[in-house]
Amino acid sequence: MSLTRILTEAEFTKDMVETMLEYFDQYAVDGVLRVEVTNRGLWLPNPIVPGRQFLGLARLPDELRH
Repeated sequence: MSLTRILTEAEFTKDMVETMLEYFDQYAVDGVLRVEVTNRGLWLPNPIVPGRQFLGLARLPDELRH
């Protein structure tokens, strides 16, 4: 029996990873970059001022693919 559970998954394109690297120092707190997963994509929360930067969306959600 495994105690590990998958809570959610995030998919990243190469461009998204490059953006995370480019903005790492501005958005990281104590050397850790947090990514918010929403129904509208992935976001980098700004630790200095309220707000966040859109990181991207690797694929459209199933409900938007018709």
